[in-house]
Parts: sequence; structure tokens; C-alpha cells
Amino acid sequence: MKKLFFYCFILTLCTQCKNEVKTFQIDKAYIESLEKERKDRDERRVKYLELCGLFKLDTTGTIFGIDKSNKVSTSPNEINQNIGKFQWDGKAFNFEAFNDIKITDSNGTEIQTKSLILNAIGDSEKLFFNAISWRVITRSGALYLRVWDKNNPAIDAFKGFENYAPNSAFIFEADFEYFSTSKSESVASKLGVNDVANFIGKVQFQYDGKLYSLELGEQGWMMVGDATSGDSTYGGGRYMYIDLPETNGKVTLDFNYLYNPPCRYSEYTTCLFPPRQNILPIAIEAGELLTFKK
Repeated sequence: MKKLFFYCFILTLCTQCKNEVKTFQIDKAYIESLEKERKDRDERRVKYLELCGLFKLDTTGTIFGIDKSNKVSTSPNEINQNIGKFQWDGKAFNFEAFNDIKITDSNGTEIQTKSLILNAIGDSEKLFFNAISWRVITRSGALYLRVWDKNNPAIDAFKGFENYAPNSAFIFEADFEYFSTSKSESVASKLGVNDVANFIGKVQFQYDGKLYSLELGEQGWMMVGDATSGDSTYGGGRYMYIDLPETNGKVTLDFNYLYNPPCRYSEYTTCLFPPRQNILPIAIEAGELLTFKK
């Protein structure tokens, strides 16, 4: 009888250990690490803050230039100084610089004409004119001209985003599982047309006794929507990364690292929005808020 009681006690104890939820501490070291990541992210955002134009290209020839406000435009009525034009040859856009305009390629070589061949992901090399640069990109099967300006006032105007206070309730020990083969899915985008996103696996976590799942792409990148989207956080959802294991197993899912996509602070982006399976019915009150810092 004593042995039976002992075995029952051990079994109960093991079951409790198995079901125990791992807790995470918000300490000084954690906050310092989180703040460093946010600072580094704001510095990386400069490439999006430099964006000053996104124009859909056609095959009839497109001219673009700079108006008196240093705004890049394709409208003939707004162009003050023509830089050059693009002409489609059936395979690629050929750029032709107008007379006396110094255009350089990605190697710093001055060019008069350049064929902008698209690479495997549908982008061409960059061309440069003073602080302005541009390239042809492909989105949803269509070609666009993307333009950057290193002197864009948006760079100095951006101070970052407000954040929820770090919250250990939104850090989870989750289960990650690779798909047997990666899958592609059509998802909505900032352009108003669907684009294709690739997913390599899913992560599952428990919150208030219920199981939730999110699908993610290469390098552990995921798009997340939740009950705060469109209220205290950006309506188009937020992004985050997790560290992927080599094989299926436990991962840390820390929603304090959720951040706003580029389309929250730049109108010239082509962000993807969370697929339906990544829109959580719960409020994830962690990570970046909708509001800008002042």
C-alpha cells in the first residue's frame, strides 16, 4: 500500500512538472537588451525613411525628375529638372540620362544609358543622381520604380514609436514545427493587390489555457495581427522574428519584440499584411504602439 501511494505521488509530481508553464523575468539585463534591439531597429529604418517615390512603370516610356521641392515625380506638370527616361525593350527597362546630367551606377561609373536587368527576386541595380537613387522592383508581377533621397526630411522627423511596457505575460515557451515542405500563400499588401509569402513552419503557444498558432517564414520572420490592431497598434499588423531551432522543438516567443512594418512610417513601401491564420483573437499588449514618439 505504501509503495502504491509512493508511485501515485511520483506520477502526480511528474504530471505537474510536465504541465508547468515556464515563467520569464523582466530584469535590468532584459530591458537593456530590448532597448538595444529597438535602437538598432530605428537605425535600420533609415533605408525606408529615405524612400520618396514609388511609381508603377508602363511599357510606353516613363520620364521622371525633381521638382522645386526636391520631390521626385513622373507628372510633366511637376517636373522642374528632367533626369532621364525609362524605355521598355521587351525584356528590361533601359535608362537613358538626359544631356549634362551625371548619373552613376552601383560601381560609381558615370553612365549615359543602362539596361536595368532584373535579378532573381525581380530587382535591378541602383542608379544614382546626387542624393537621389532608384531601381526597378517587382511586386505582384508588376514593375515599379522605387526612389530614395538621402536628404529626405522624414529621416530627421522620425523619433521612433511608443511601446507598451515590457510584459512577461507575453513571453512564451512555444513549440516550433517545420513544415515537411515550405508553402506559398497569397496575402494582402500595401499596394492593394495580393502578393506571395512563403511559410516554412508554425509556432504554437498557450495563453489563458487556450492554444494558438502562428505561421512564419525564413529566418523566423512572422506577421502578426491581434485584437489591438487598428486600435492601439497599427491596423496592418506587426512583425517580429524568433530564433529558429535546427529541428522541431522549443522556442522563445517574445511579443515584446513586435514592431511596426515600414508602411506605418513610409507611404512608399509595399508591406505584406498578416495572413488570416496569423490574426490572433486576443489582445497582445506588448511591443510597438501606433503612436510616434515626439
